[in-house]
Amino acid sequence: MPSSSGTIPGDTEQRVSVALPRSLHELKGHANKHFGVRAQKPLRMYHHGKVVITHAQHVTNLKDGDVVVVTVTDEEQGPPPISTHQAHYVPHRLEAKKPPPAQDGPGEGVPFDGKSSYTVDYIPHPLEVRDKAKPPRNVWEPGRTDGRTGKSTYTSEFPWHTVKPPESTKKQVPPSGHVPFDGVTSYQHDYIKHPNRPRSATGRPKPQLPASGPFDGSTTYTTDYKRFHVPQARPLKPNDGVLKTDKNPFEGASEYRREYLKHPLQGPEILHIEPDLRRGDVWPKRPATEAGSRRH
Repeated sequence: MPSSSGTIPGDTEQRVSVALPRSLHELKGHANKHFGVRAQKPLRMYHHGKVVITHAQHVTNLKDGDVVVVTVTDEEQGPPPISTHQAHYVPHRLEAKKPPPAQDGPGEGVPFDGKSSYTVDYIPHPLEVRDKAKPPRNVWEPGRTDGRTGKSTYTSEFPWHTVKPPESTKKQVPPSGHVPFDGVTSYQHDYIKHPNRPRSATGRPKPQLPASGPFDGSTTYTTDYKRFHVPQARPLKPNDGVLKTDKNPFEGASEYRREYLKHPLQGPEILHIEPDLRRGDVWPKRPATEAGSRRH
């Protein structure tokens, strides 16, 4: 438990530095690995020796360079904490079901006076006596030959018609003489051939005068792209005093240096775990060489 001042002192000589854990399970693993095996008892962890760490939310408060002090308690542990499910849903003891009381015997019978919905809706009516059914009279009487029977539906709906024989056709006689084709095709009708017009006579060629001088014309390229005279550049003299070399260091900053600033590299985040300094019986001090080898 914390001291009277409210802070548990830690043994810095047995300090172990580990990577900053991200969960409560990881923190417990580091503490049990380095100090729980030696103590053989449950550990309690305190942030800077003051705030006990029992929930996963407490791990989020750990920062780089913080110290966690582990300790043990010799007090008897109470009952384990219960979950919210066990607290809200308390199991109740089931009571044995009592048998029904014994009856002396069946009582006197009482007639049922109620009426069901079937009895109310379907009222029975008295049945009437029906006359005896006579057998149907047969229309066809065997042995009757004096009368004619009626027509069937087929005879009434499909009467028979008398078919006349086809008339004799005369044979076609081919034409005796050959008759030329007088028709006009669509091509001949659309494209009419016209007579050719006689060709007109050509005149005499005009005489050409001989060239009297050179060609004075100019092309569009010569007109648009004129050639200019470019003076020849003179070489610079080394000692004319125009160009001087500055030996001072360059003080300006390039665009790359302005846009991409160089930041110092940060090392890994570390958490320090220390045992309780008061519990020397559980964690006795080790030699300096062995204690130094355990630090990371």
